[in-house]
Amino acid sequence: MIARDQWHAFVTDPARAGRHLSNLGTSVGHSTTAPVDPSVLEEFLRRLANSEASVELIASIVDLTSREYVEFCTRHLPPLLDSLANEKVGELAVVGPMLRGNTRWDLTAVGRTSGRILPTQFITRLPQRSFVLPENALVRWLVDDLSRTVKFVENSIGSKALLPQLSIIREGCEEAMRHQWFREVPPPRSLDASMRLAAQRQRLPAYRLASGLATRRLRYSSKDRTSRWRHILELLAVSWLAPVSDDDLFELFALVMVLDLLENELGLGSPTQYGLAAPGRNHIALFDTASGSVRVYFDQSPVSVLGCRSYQLEIIDAHDGVRGVGRRPDLMLVHEGPSSRHVMFVEVKKTADGSYISDSVYKALGYISDFRDLWAVGSKNPKIAVLFPEGIAPRDPSAIDSQEVVLSSAFDRTSLASALRSGLSL
Repeated sequence: MIARDQWHAFVTDPARAGRHLSNLGTSVGHSTTAPVDPSVLEEFLRRLANSEASVELIASIVDLTSREYVEFCTRHLPPLLDSLANEKVGELAVVGPMLRGNTRWDLTAVGRTSGRILPTQFITRLPQRSFVLPENALVRWLVDDLSRTVKFVENSIGSKALLPQLSIIREGCEEAMRHQWFREVPPPRSLDASMRLAAQRQRLPAYRLASGLATRRLRYSSKDRTSRWRHILELLAVSWLAPVSDDDLFELFALVMVLDLLENELGLGSPTQYGLAAPGRNHIALFDTASGSVRVYFDQSPVSVLGCRSYQLEIIDAHDGVRGVGRRPDLMLVHEGPSSRHVMFVEVKKTADGSYISDSVYKALGYISDFRDLWAVGSKNPKIAVLFPEGIAPRDPSAIDSQEVVLSSAFDRTSLASALRSGLSL
């Protein structure tokens, strides 16, 4: 089994829900795999910070990134709008002096007598095309629902992080609302059975596809909380946002591995709270301990999260002609006690190149210098653990606490657990 398959298998183990901690941004895509154990998934979702909104957010992204919505908005919706179902209806109109349509002589006489129309004018019924049909109302409901959901996701994670699939869906919906015929279809108050039946009976396959997608979307917006929750659990049990690149997958693996070690080898038990990997987040996981708490941060700045100094940024700010941004470790763990705080970074490097491994050690030492105020004189070691795919291990495992930086391989649970226990004073 190659390394990527091993990382994927670990992250998607049915006994864990850590797959749903992947970054909610442009670097992930819809994927399906072996289902999470239902009780594990339900407990994970209930422990999400801001639970209801977070569950809605992740379910919305996971559902909309599946290919059916993009295909509908790009391949099926445009030709459907050009062949939009319609019916002929008669509308009363004033014409003249030439006769057109089906003249209503009774109304014409009343109109001329009352002076509302001229003697040369007629009231007639003219045939008009109407697009106000239940099958079109269903398509309008689906387009409105997709637009609202994409907007909700964008407001939650920001425009820059919006996944390309969702941008395509939004563009398709905006284009639909510019169509001259579709604009005549009023937005329905709700999606009902008559609309779905009418769409299913239409000769155009796109209507039947729209009916299926609308029914699917309705499940996740149902006012029946029990029903909505059940459908979300079914969705998230098998579908998730898988990292596209091997580097991102290895980072997610490292996060799930660290959480697993804290829970089991270090005996902290399950996290009492999770957080989604979305912009503006707080911790990704919170553990309660006998003497305080352990918080795990994923790709977040110590400056913004812990309020510490960055000596790198201070040097840059003291000079003209140079700009820079604060560094962010892949993982940051903080053990808070009544009168103490222990901080440890975990860096993740997907490489087997010797020179790059050496550079990674130098970068770790740079972190220690940059954020030196996090570690008081005589503080616990290691301060940083650097995780590589394979082939690296401490020569003397008993001396881990003598090194500021410790290197470890991905599945060397013993070495990494020892480093975490020592560095966090657990």
